[in-house]
Amino acid sequence: MMALGRDAATPVAGGNGAPLERLPVPVVEYLNRLVGGDARTEKMVERFIADQYGAKNLFYLPSKVAGEIIRRPADFLTAAKNYSEPELKF
Repeated sequence: MMALGRDAATPVAGGNGAPLERLPVPVVEYLNRLVGGDARTEKMVERFIADQYGAKNLFYLPSKVAGEIIRRPADFLTAAKNYSEPELKF
């Protein structure tokens, strides 16, 4: 579970009190354009990144994962949809 920092807006890692690294806003906006869509798809993506990478939203994705999403967005969306609804093959 993620704790909040002193200003109640800065998430902190584990128990060491160090702020989590966030992706830059332009990168997150670009990711959102790539993987965003209807509300259903966005919820699938949010659930997938939370379960697979421990990120509560696109800001907290590991930079290597963000780079791979930018490189192959269709594969990422397929993986997220298959994770969320395995009975339907996308």
